[in-house]
Amino acid sequence: MTDHQHENEETIISEEELNQAVQLFNQAYPYFIEEIDRVEAERGKLNDFQLMIAVSHAKQKLEIISWNCRKTVNAIFQTFVEIYRRTSKEEAEDWAEETFGTSRIRFVPESDAGQIAPEGVNPRIHELKLQIQAKEAELLLLYQELVQLQEQEQASQREE
Repeated sequence: MTDHQHENEETIISEEELNQAVQLFNQAYPYFIEEIDRVEAERGKLNDFQLMIAVSHAKQKLEIISWNCRKTVNAIFQTFVEIYRRTSKEEAEDWAEETFGTSRIRFVPESDAGQIAPEGVNPRIHELKLQIQAKEAELLLLYQELVQLQEQEQASQREE
């Protein structure tokens, strides 16, 4: 088997894996877009490094099961990032919404809250854990920014 055949074989995923990847992307999307909004409000359009950090933070919220699913989620994020770089956040958001039905809203239907999911996980507990992780990540970023600003302030005071 040639490397090219091997590559093609690896890129073929089942419909179930694709659906799972789309669900995972939709799950991480609100955290991802919040991070983009936060950084843009402070510094303007994100650079490549800031985009990588935003993707990383969003993917930390996910429990990805298979390698193919992980590659597919990565490809979805990469496509979003490429559209963002070439055009704008709005264009990238439109693409994500049209293609995957994404939403900025983190949502657990009330009818599902409190029910045990087939795999034995209470959806509300899972959602709360995700929200706590997001808040922890947000607090960490705020703390890092605070420390950086304090260091800059101290440096400027020393110069005076």
